[in-house]
Amino acid sequence: MTAINSPLPPVPPNEAARLDELHSFCVLDTPDDPRLDHLVQLTTRLLDCPIALVSLLDSDRQWFKAKAGLATQETPRQLAFCAYAILDDDVMIVEDALSDPRFTANPLVTDSPHIRFYAGAPLISETGFRLGTLCVIDQRPREFTDAQQSLLKELAQLVVDTLDLHRIIQQTRQDNLARTRFLSSLSHELRTPLNAIMGFSEMILLQSPTDRI
Repeated sequence: MTAINSPLPPVPPNEAARLDELHSFCVLDTPDDPRLDHLVQLTTRLLDCPIALVSLLDSDRQWFKAKAGLATQETPRQLAFCAYAILDDDVMIVEDALSDPRFTANPLVTDSPHIRFYAGAPLISETGFRLGTLCVIDQRPREFTDAQQSLLKELAQLVVDTLDLHRIIQQTRQDNLARTRFLSSLSHELRTPLNAIMGFSEMILLQSPTDRI
Protein backbone atom coordinates (compact mmCIF):
# COMPACT_ATOMS: atom_id res chain seq x y z
CA MET A 1 0.00 0.00 0.00
CA THR A 2 1.22 3.52 -0.77
CA ALA A 3 2.15 6.05 1.89
CA ILE A 4 -0.68 7.47 3.97
CA ASN A 5 -1.17 11.13 3.07
CA SER A 6 -4.81 11.41 4.09
CA PRO A 7 -5.84 13.89 6.79
CA LEU A 8 -6.47 12.47 10.24
CA PRO A 9 -10.20 11.94 10.84
CA PRO A 10 -11.73 13.83 13.80
CA VAL A 11 -12.08 11.90 17.05
CA PRO A 12 -15.55 11.89 18.71
CA PRO A 13 -15.64 13.81 22.01
CA ASN A 14 -16.91 10.69 23.80
CA GLU A 15 -14.25 8.43 22.29
CA ALA A 16 -13.13 6.74 25.52
CA ALA A 17 -16.70 5.82 26.46
CA ARG A 18 -17.45 4.81 22.87
CA LEU A 19 -14.51 2.39 22.86
CA ASP A 20 -15.62 0.96 26.22
CA GLU A 21 -19.06 0.33 24.74
CA LEU A 22 -17.57 -1.28 21.62
CA HIS A 23 -15.35 -3.58 23.65
CA SER A 24 -18.27 -4.58 25.87
CA PHE A 25 -19.74 -6.43 22.88
CA CYS A 26 -16.74 -8.82 22.90
CA VAL A 27 -16.97 -9.04 19.11
CA LEU A 28 -13.61 -7.75 17.85
CA ASP A 29 -11.38 -10.44 16.32
CA THR A 30 -14.08 -13.09 16.65
CA PRO A 31 -14.93 -15.70 13.98
CA ASP A 32 -17.35 -15.02 11.15
CA ASP A 33 -21.03 -14.80 12.02
CA PRO A 34 -23.19 -16.51 9.36
CA ARG A 35 -26.09 -14.14 10.13
CA LEU A 36 -23.99 -11.06 9.42
CA ASP A 37 -22.35 -12.69 6.42
CA HIS A 38 -25.80 -13.29 4.98
CA LEU A 39 -26.85 -9.74 5.80
CA VAL A 40 -23.95 -8.08 3.95
CA GLN A 41 -24.55 -10.33 0.95
CA LEU A 42 -28.19 -9.28 1.02
CA THR A 43 -27.13 -5.62 1.32
CA THR A 44 -25.04 -5.80 -1.86
CA ARG A 45 -28.02 -7.16 -3.77
CA LEU A 46 -30.63 -4.80 -2.36
CA LEU A 47 -28.49 -1.69 -2.91
CA ASP A 48 -26.74 -2.89 -6.07
CA CYS A 49 -23.22 -2.32 -4.74
CA PRO A 50 -20.30 -4.74 -5.16
CA ILE A 51 -18.99 -4.25 -1.61
CA ALA A 52 -20.78 -4.21 1.75
CA LEU A 53 -19.08 -4.19 5.15
CA VAL A 54 -19.88 -4.33 8.84
CA SER A 55 -17.07 -2.06 9.99
CA LEU A 56 -16.24 -1.62 13.69
CA LEU A 57 -14.01 1.32 14.58
CA ASP A 58 -11.38 0.43 17.18
CA SER A 59 -8.79 2.83 18.61
CA ASP A 60 -6.37 2.55 15.70
CA ARG A 61 -8.13 0.43 13.06
CA GLN A 62 -11.39 -0.42 11.43
CA TRP A 63 -12.09 -4.12 11.67
CA PHE A 64 -14.63 -5.87 9.45
CA LYS A 65 -16.92 -8.22 11.34
CA ALA A 66 -18.60 -9.16 8.05
CA LYS A 67 -17.69 -8.36 4.47
CA ALA A 68 -18.86 -9.03 0.94
CA GLY A 69 -16.74 -8.18 -2.09
CA LEU A 70 -13.59 -7.41 -0.09
CA ALA A 71 -10.85 -9.73 1.17
CA THR A 72 -9.15 -7.34 3.61
CA GLN A 73 -9.92 -7.96 7.30
CA GLU A 74 -8.98 -4.51 8.61
CA THR A 75 -7.42 -1.17 7.65
CA PRO A 76 -5.78 1.65 9.62
CA ARG A 77 -8.27 3.99 11.25
CA GLN A 78 -6.68 6.95 9.48
CA LEU A 79 -7.90 5.55 6.16
CA ALA A 80 -11.40 4.64 7.32
CA PHE A 81 -14.37 6.41 5.76
CA CYS A 82 -16.14 4.95 8.78
CA ALA A 83 -14.13 7.27 11.04
CA TYR A 84 -16.07 10.17 9.53
CA ALA A 85 -19.39 8.32 9.36
CA ILE A 86 -19.49 7.75 13.15
CA LEU A 87 -19.46 11.51 13.78
CA ASP A 88 -23.18 11.75 13.02
CA ASP A 89 -26.33 9.64 13.32
CA ASP A 90 -27.28 10.11 9.66
CA VAL A 91 -26.09 8.09 6.68
CA MET A 92 -22.85 9.52 5.32
CA ILE A 93 -22.72 9.62 1.53
CA VAL A 94 -19.65 10.23 -0.63
CA GLU A 95 -20.83 10.24 -4.23
CA ASP A 96 -17.32 10.63 -5.68
CA ALA A 97 -14.34 10.22 -3.35
CA LEU A 98 -11.97 11.83 -5.86
CA SER A 99 -13.97 15.05 -5.50
CA ASP A 100 -13.93 14.99 -1.68
CA PRO A 101 -10.85 16.64 -0.11
CA ARG A 102 -11.05 14.21 2.84
CA PHE A 103 -10.42 11.23 0.57
CA THR A 104 -8.68 12.34 -2.65
CA ALA A 105 -5.26 11.18 -1.38
CA ASN A 106 -6.59 8.15 0.51
CA PRO A 107 -4.79 4.96 -0.63
CA LEU A 108 -8.12 3.12 -0.54
CA VAL A 109 -9.24 5.54 -3.24
CA THR A 110 -6.06 5.88 -5.29
CA ASP A 111 -5.19 2.20 -4.90
CA SER A 112 -7.15 -1.02 -4.34
CA PRO A 113 -10.09 -1.30 -3.75
CA HIS A 114 -10.40 2.03 -5.65
CA ILE A 115 -13.30 3.45 -3.66
CA ARG A 116 -15.27 6.09 -5.51
CA PHE A 117 -18.71 5.81 -3.90
CA TYR A 118 -19.37 5.23 -0.20
CA ALA A 119 -22.52 5.21 1.93
CA GLY A 120 -22.31 4.31 5.61
CA ALA A 121 -25.06 4.03 8.22
CA PRO A 122 -23.78 4.24 11.82
CA LEU A 123 -24.27 1.23 14.07
CA ILE A 124 -25.80 2.93 17.10
CA SER A 125 -26.01 1.01 20.36
CA GLU A 126 -28.96 1.26 22.74
CA THR A 127 -26.99 3.74 24.83
CA GLY A 128 -26.35 5.98 21.82
CA PHE A 129 -22.74 5.13 20.98
CA ARG A 130 -21.74 4.77 17.32
CA LEU A 131 -19.72 1.57 17.14
CA GLY A 132 -19.02 1.57 13.41
CA THR A 133 -21.04 1.35 10.23
CA LEU A 134 -22.85 -0.84 7.80
CA CYS A 135 -21.52 0.56 4.56
CA VAL A 136 -21.72 -0.04 0.82
CA ILE A 137 -18.93 0.78 -1.62
CA ASP A 138 -18.63 1.05 -5.39
CA GLN A 139 -15.72 1.68 -7.74
CA ARG A 140 -17.71 4.22 -9.70
CA PRO A 141 -19.38 7.49 -8.68
CA ARG A 142 -23.11 7.26 -8.07
CA GLU A 143 -26.05 8.84 -6.30
CA PHE A 144 -27.96 7.41 -3.37
CA THR A 145 -31.69 7.98 -3.07
CA ASP A 146 -33.64 8.71 0.10
CA ALA A 147 -35.25 5.27 -0.17
CA GLN A 148 -31.82 3.63 -0.36
CA GLN A 149 -30.65 5.60 2.68
CA SER A 150 -33.69 4.45 4.65
CA LEU A 151 -33.08 0.84 3.64
CA LEU A 152 -29.42 1.04 4.65
CA LYS A 153 -30.40 2.41 8.08
CA GLU A 154 -32.90 -0.43 8.57
CA LEU A 155 -30.26 -2.99 7.64
CA ALA A 156 -27.83 -1.29 10.04
CA GLN A 157 -30.34 -1.75 12.85
CA LEU A 158 -30.43 -5.48 12.06
CA VAL A 159 -26.65 -5.51 12.47
CA VAL A 160 -26.96 -3.81 15.87
CA ASP A 161 -29.61 -6.34 16.93
CA THR A 162 -27.26 -9.17 15.97
CA LEU A 163 -24.38 -7.59 17.90
CA ASP A 164 -26.65 -7.19 20.92
CA LEU A 165 -27.54 -10.88 20.72
CA HIS A 166 -23.83 -11.74 20.56
CA ARG A 167 -23.17 -9.66 23.67
CA ILE A 168 -26.04 -11.30 25.57
CA ILE A 169 -24.75 -14.77 24.67
CA GLN A 170 -21.20 -13.87 25.75
CA GLN A 171 -22.40 -12.36 29.03
CA THR A 172 -24.56 -15.41 29.73
CA ARG A 173 -21.59 -17.69 29.14
CA GLN A 174 -19.41 -15.59 31.42
CA ASP A 175 -22.11 -15.53 34.09
CA ASN A 176 -22.54 -19.30 33.87
CA LEU A 177 -18.77 -19.78 34.10
CA ALA A 178 -18.57 -17.49 37.11
CA ARG A 179 -21.51 -19.31 38.73
CA THR A 180 -19.85 -22.68 38.11
CA ARG A 181 -16.58 -21.47 39.61
CA PHE A 182 -18.43 -20.05 42.62
CA LEU A 183 -20.33 -23.28 43.24
CA SER A 184 -17.15 -25.30 42.86
CA SER A 185 -15.36 -23.07 45.35
CA LEU A 186 -18.32 -23.14 47.73
CA SER A 187 -18.46 -26.92 47.48
CA HIS A 188 -14.78 -27.13 48.34
CA GLU A 189 -15.13 -24.73 51.27
CA LEU A 190 -18.10 -26.67 52.63
CA ARG A 191 -16.53 -30.06 52.02
CA THR A 192 -13.45 -29.29 54.10
CA PRO A 193 -15.24 -28.65 57.45
CA LEU A 194 -17.81 -31.34 56.70
CA ASN A 195 -15.04 -33.88 56.21
CA ALA A 196 -13.57 -32.87 59.56
CA ILE A 197 -16.94 -33.14 61.27
CA MET A 198 -17.64 -36.53 59.71
CA GLY A 199 -14.20 -37.79 60.69
CA PHE A 200 -14.67 -36.58 64.26
CA SER A 201 -18.15 -38.22 64.40
CA GLU A 202 -16.80 -41.52 63.14
CA MET A 203 -14.06 -41.39 65.76
CA ILE A 204 -16.67 -40.87 68.51
CA LEU A 205 -18.80 -43.72 67.21
CA LEU A 206 -15.82 -46.04 67.24
CA GLN A 207 -15.16 -45.34 70.89
CA SER A 208 -16.61 -47.71 73.50
CA PRO A 209 -19.51 -46.41 75.66
CA THR A 210 -17.18 -46.11 78.65
CA ASP A 211 -14.75 -44.06 76.59
CA ARG A 212 -17.51 -41.56 75.71
CA ILE A 213 -18.25 -40.77 79.41
